[in-house]
Amino acid sequence: MAILTFAITKRQFLQGKKTVTRRDWADRHFEMWVRLWETGRRTHDAWDNIPIAGGKPIGRFRLTARPYREMLKEMPLEDLEAEGGMCSTIDQFCGLLGKSPEDFVSVLRFERI
Repeated sequence: MAILTFAITKRQFLQGKKTVTRRDWADRHFEMWVRLWETGRRTHDAWDNIPIAGGKPIGRFRLTARPYREMLKEMPLEDLEAEGGMCSTIDQFCGLLGKSPEDFVSVLRFERI
């Protein structure tokens, strides 16, 4: 089992509104999530912060699609809401991540359980 942290989108996760996350992960970390999917390990813990910083579990989630990578500029517009609704444009979302629209990120789709 692996964990994901939802520090700035904790409320949206708990309300079931956040159903996708984009992360700037190293290849090795991304490949771990793909292996979890491919071996049927799809249910994981959600935390409010990383454990070493005093984070606590806030729930569980189930992956609903195989993790993949995409360029931020190819992000579907409806994902702005699924990401927590903090941004109304892809450019704003890129700014929140500190990334450019041409950067690739890892994408996890999930449902809260």
